[in-house]
Amino acid sequence: MSIMEENHGFMASERKWEMILKEWEFFKYTKKKPIKAAEVTSSKDEKHENVRYHSPQSDYLTISTKAPEEDSFLLEITNNAIAEAGSKPSPESINRLILLDRELFNNFCTKTCYTLQSDPVHQSIWRINVPQLAFSFDFVMHGILALSALHLAYLYPKKDFYVSRAQIHHQISLHRGGKLLPHMTQENCSGLCIFSILVAIYTLASPRKPEDFLLVGETGIAPWLLMFRGTHVIMESSLAALISGPLGPMYQDGFRRVQLRELPTNKPSTGEEQLNVLRHLIAETIPDRTTFDIYVKAIEELRKSFMAFNLYKYNHGATDAIMWVHRVPEKYLLLLRDREQESLCIFAFFCVLLDQMNSIWWGEGWSTHLMTQIHLLLNEEHRQWIWWPVRQVPILSN
Repeated sequence: MSIMEENHGFMASERKWEMILKEWEFFKYTKKKPIKAAEVTSSKDEKHENVRYHSPQSDYLTISTKAPEEDSFLLEITNNAIAEAGSKPSPESINRLILLDRELFNNFCTKTCYTLQSDPVHQSIWRINVPQLAFSFDFVMHGILALSALHLAYLYPKKDFYVSRAQIHHQISLHRGGKLLPHMTQENCSGLCIFSILVAIYTLASPRKPEDFLLVGETGIAPWLLMFRGTHVIMESSLAALISGPLGPMYQDGFRRVQLRELPTNKPSTGEEQLNVLRHLIAETIPDRTTFDIYVKAIEELRKSFMAFNLYKYNHGATDAIMWVHRVPEKYLLLLRDREQESLCIFAFFCVLLDQMNSIWWGEGWSTHLMTQIHLLLNEEHRQWIWWPVRQVPILSN
């Protein structure tokens, strides 16, 4: 019995598998040979122009290199995942893992891509340009397969093997992409930037634990956020290449959004007015000027996000929330790690922006999850400070 069947209940009749294989023209490019191998490797048979994938205690799976370039690349990606898992799959299991990864890629290009942003231009970038980048950078391919697997796990929650597959691809993506981040160039900047965005979305889409606080953990700033903020600092040296590259329209819109945040406004939104009230409350209770200035900076960046969202709401709830995460002072995040009462109150206002993502599968539930934790951590006095955010975002009852 295959690994997928044993561990995850991923079962189908032989006839059904044959129908799927034929639909993807799988038999056109593959054939099996009963040759034993000692380890998971790949080798090329120059005479027959074949690539042979094999695993411990299993037969070779021979793939014709005359297959389309995309097929060969996806086979390499699957082989990476097999090696990462440290398993000993049978030839039948390898076939099914190959099919599974092709399913993930197809799902990303036909479904997941449309869920990442609602702007049609940006959707086209996710549907066409990002997969093209993935065939140049394997860490991007592993990233989109990981996210697609979580999407399918959301759509089909009983099939938990999607989550385990997502974790394998995500770990490979983190390992390979993370090593390149300090070495960003004009050639790889687009791949690394989309990689950091994929990691951020993957974090939001991953199954939550009760104690998850998104931006910080017990030891400090969350690793995904450190990487996300660091990437966007490094990429400043490659802005021209990014704007002229495959992600150009996304970054041009982002720059316009930054400019919009700096515009003066004659009619502040309710969120801006309530943030001003919060600022005065903090001023009355925080005698230390340094700490107060950190809070003021965090509130001001959040005010700009509320203002920009109020001026032009279409497609930008997620953008304005993530922009605050990127621009908020690092010292504020450390205060949030320590669960300082004032930092938690500011974070509650952030949850109002985050709630705009509640209709998206990968953002669903985060605003309520965080607001519930904030409410539990605050004392009675400071709970009164967040009466407006609590009205906007429901709290889970015990």
